[in-house]
Amino acid sequence: MTASPITSARPTPIDPLRESLDEPLSQPTEAEFRQMADEIVRWTARHLATLPEQHIGLTGTPEELRQLLPTNAPETGRGFVGLFADVREKLFPHAFRNNHPRFLAFIPAWPSAESIQGEWLTAATNFYGGIWLEGSGPAHIENTVIGWFRDWLGLPETTKGVLTAGGSEANLTALVVARESLTSDERNRSVIYLSAERHWSVDKALMVIGHPPERIRHVPTDGQFRFNVPALARAIQKDQQAGLRPWVVVGNAGATNTGTVDPLNELAEVAREFGLWFHVDAAYGWSGMLDPDERPAFAGIEKAGSVTLDPHKWFAQPYESGCLLAREGHRLPATFADRPDYLDDAAPAEGETNYADHGLSLSRRFRAFKIWFAVQSLGVGWHRQLVTRCCRLAAYAENVLRSRPEFEILCPRQLGIVCFRYHRSGVEHDWDTLNRRILADLRNSGLGFLSSTRLSGTLAIRMCFVNGRTTATDIDRLIDFLALAGEQAERADDAG
Repeated sequence: MTASPITSARPTPIDPLRESLDEPLSQPTEAEFRQMADEIVRWTARHLATLPEQHIGLTGTPEELRQLLPTNAPETGRGFVGLFADVREKLFPHAFRNNHPRFLAFIPAWPSAESIQGEWLTAATNFYGGIWLEGSGPAHIENTVIGWFRDWLGLPETTKGVLTAGGSEANLTALVVARESLTSDERNRSVIYLSAERHWSVDKALMVIGHPPERIRHVPTDGQFRFNVPALARAIQKDQQAGLRPWVVVGNAGATNTGTVDPLNELAEVAREFGLWFHVDAAYGWSGMLDPDERPAFAGIEKAGSVTLDPHKWFAQPYESGCLLAREGHRLPATFADRPDYLDDAAPAEGETNYADHGLSLSRRFRAFKIWFAVQSLGVGWHRQLVTRCCRLAAYAENVLRSRPEFEILCPRQLGIVCFRYHRSGVEHDWDTLNRRILADLRNSGLGFLSSTRLSGTLAIRMCFVNGRTTATDIDRLIDFLALAGEQAERADDAG
């Protein structure tokens, strides 16, 4: 049966229609755009220059924000001047400045000025980064950046990759690719092995791909919060004896909680012996390999089947910037490439790369440009200095904390992270509650922002250094504040 052609219900006279479409939709003139851009550039330059003196940020209530910034969509635009004033005065204060030199919570992002410029140009050009036909230049730059990452990590020439929105997408992509190596029967018996210190994006990825929770093994860590390799081997052997299929082991190269690097060489050997896919989540720590003093800790990462890394964590890039590297690079397009009718023109020729075929996203911005632009502008040496400086800042913070009797180190410096708490030996307090109060006092003061985690069941304060503008003076100010806030909290407890 032949489909009926689609016809217009009523033909439109062509001349009036053409006349109505002869001018483009209104946009700013070149002069008007320059004026708006100049305002944004002036504000940005001032904002970055004054960050150390700025309040760390505010958390508004939903009602406060509805009053400040109504939720209705206006039919008629407001114009740039009033809108930008509202953005500066009402919106921006209600977001924490995670590029502030005293924002050491979570794993913040500190973009270099050059990466910001690269992001501006990425948005301005709006080049597509998905297929070679439409964006051969962007694809070439992404090839180049992925080649840098591959070489810095010591992975073989067969390695290919794809830039992602972040580590969560990269970890998901890795597990999808790893699953493709299994038969249907093996998928029904597959088991994955995770450290107790893994990033929770791995758990989310397993939920997304439908991996059953009962076939996830949570392997304990050793006394240094690293993957317990003997416990891993025992778990694998037990599952083999039960007729299951050990599938993937995920190691950390810079754990989120502590910055620790798992014994990657030993994990790689266990994975090889038992036929597992070895994935390394190096989202935070990978940049540490640029520092000759830190690089030995990563021995074995070059044996991984896949590696996640996040340039927006410790490589001075703005959000969002992640990456997955796959040792057997051909597995990426084998997993994700598809050629529907509307992409028939986009098939890559020999030597060309369609990055839409390497991951989850078809609509892709030119993700590589800001990274490439910053490295070309600053050089690898500048980025190496950033890593070295952050490790030294963490070492300085640890030394200062050890010199103060009111603090206890819960995990010594690992890369750019140190974990501790306010605690005086021999004194009775609910130290977890008291440390939470100290953190809230710091946040409310506007001086800085630190976050907590739990290590062996104990609440820990965590400092994470990725910011090239953080100084020893910033560390001194934060520790002095914590000491005073802790003393005041103790007195309030005693009085209560």
